[in-house]
Amino acid sequence: MIMRKLNSPLAFRHGIEIPNRVMMAPMTSKAASWEGHIVDEDLAFFGHRSKAASILVTVATAVSKYGEKFSFQMSIYDDSFIPGMRQLAERMKRHGNKALVQIYHSGLRSVVSLEKHGRVFGPSNVKFGEIPYEITELTEDEVWDVVRMFGDATRRAYLAGFDGVEIHGAYSHLIQQFFSPYSNKRTDFFGGTLKKRMNFALAIVDEVQKVARDCWGDNYIVGYRLTEEKRHANGDGYGIEETLQLIDALAGKELDYIQACDNSFNEAIYNTIKGRTVFITVPHTFSASDTQKELEHADMVSLARACLIEPEFADKINEGRESEIITAITSTAMAESLQWPHRMIEWLLDPNGSEEVPEGIEYFAPLLERVKFSHPQEIQS
Repeated sequence: MIMRKLNSPLAFRHGIEIPNRVMMAPMTSKAASWEGHIVDEDLAFFGHRSKAASILVTVATAVSKYGEKFSFQMSIYDDSFIPGMRQLAERMKRHGNKALVQIYHSGLRSVVSLEKHGRVFGPSNVKFGEIPYEITELTEDEVWDVVRMFGDATRRAYLAGFDGVEIHGAYSHLIQQFFSPYSNKRTDFFGGTLKKRMNFALAIVDEVQKVARDCWGDNYIVGYRLTEEKRHANGDGYGIEETLQLIDALAGKELDYIQACDNSFNEAIYNTIKGRTVFITVPHTFSASDTQKELEHADMVSLARACLIEPEFADKINEGRESEIITAITSTAMAESLQWPHRMIEWLLDPNGSEEVPEGIEYFAPLLERVKFSHPQEIQS
């Protein structure tokens, strides 16, 4: 067994311990119903990966009907979603690992909500060249309503049997929109200075922590994911210097972890956190040895593509079978065995798409050509 830190146990602040340092990152699967309920493809995709990591995180799951960016993606904004989420939690945890719900609101980028409900909301009513529709600016009272929605989603995650939540503050969704001066032109409690642009994120952390303590007691995980920097063509946005100030504030909030979206600033982030919480990096690696190297300035790794093609990644590390870890798709039969949802396959095969894909993705093409997918039944009871 060659692994060291990667397969060593890790204890989180609020009582949960895991046997290795591997998380399966949240990914866009497009496997739910149009309304956001869990269907069979969700259960198959996540259940098939219950040996991939010690913690599995769901796809971005909407806390509001006005917060959906992705079509056919999970939602958790009312209690009708709990039965399906409960079945999902059972599948994700069936080999003793932990499961979290990634909770998000996409704000001004909620194009699916626009299609369904005719409106989108954001920090400010400003014009963006890349957004052709009107943005409704949230009032201060409405901002606090959204904060409470994150708390309500946390309660539903608890009722569904999950072990905690990850707050999605990355990838230009609403929390990041409040943090960025590009999209936040407010002059109230939630904007105008860097400190005030942090207030929305910090208020959500406080609300989620309060609900988590009330629900789980002293045995849960609350994490936070962020994008390290985001600059736009006109130079607006934010850089790593401002993000490190946000990280410093988040690290003082008794979170169980902070997760980045890249590995470009690991050392700076690790040194800012100074052991106050777990730092999770996203290394974009496939092999165990390459992944191990990323832990020099991180406590844990979050893997997406590696878990897409190796459903037993963590299990093989735990058992000393690192040399057996699969790093590429090599046949159509293998592709079929991986249980990818059909809309995820279509999305990743799109030649105009921007997503990085695993080696061998072309082996999925025959599956779409020969299989006629029916509409799976929603799981609501």
